[in-house]
Amino acid sequence: MQLISFELLPLFIGVAGYLIYFNILKSIRIETLFNQYFKTSKQSFYWVQFTRGVAFICMAILPLVFLKVSNIEFWELTYKWTPTDSKYTIILALILTPLGALNAKGKWHLTQYPQVRMTRWNKVEYITNLLSWGLYLLGYEFLFRGVLFLGLIPFTGLYTAIGINTAIYALAHLYKGKKETIGSIPLGIVLCYITWKTGTIWAAFAIHWIMAGNNFIWSHYYNSKPPNTFKQSD
Repeated sequence: MQLISFELLPLFIGVAGYLIYFNILKSIRIETLFNQYFKTSKQSFYWVQFTRGVAFICMAILPLVFLKVSNIEFWELTYKWTPTDSKYTIILALILTPLGALNAKGKWHLTQYPQVRMTRWNKVEYITNLLSWGLYLLGYEFLFRGVLFLGLIPFTGLYTAIGINTAIYALAHLYKGKKETIGSIPLGIVLCYITWKTGTIWAAFAIHWIMAGNNFIWSHYYNSKPPNTFKQSD
């Protein structure tokens, strides 16, 4: 007996993968056990790196294994970077990078970012944090713009797929607050459009990683400055 229709499999795989990750991310018990092995000053760093690795497993490896083992072919990852990927990545990077630098000064923003709260960083930790953002977002885009968007289009059509994907994408930001949830809606639509135009997840991944890396660099910079050295915006 088939428990779930073929048309609903992209939704099932996508939501299941994200929920497994989210339950680990928000597990106080797992975080407490994990932090027992690290110094207080480094706990935040190692916990964030751990959860990003878990995210990649839950949102990319497990869905990919499931698709391969089940021999399901509603969507298959394309490994080729296209000239269209380059065009959209450059355009969005030129727009979003300066906006991200300005936004990083905000008081609200600095209460949320950077995710890792350490007073002292060495070069290895700094670079590792940037790379782990990339690993996390590769899994994230595989799930959201791959399985949950390109995988849905054959069953729902383009506009319905954009609507479903954007709604789930916004819900995934609820725990970060109203501001990020609302902001995720236009970004989600833009990333879906770019993914549809390119036929790959690579531009969406690159844009998302540039945004996250830019946010980390500036948030870390402003959080490291003495409070009276610059005027924060609201």
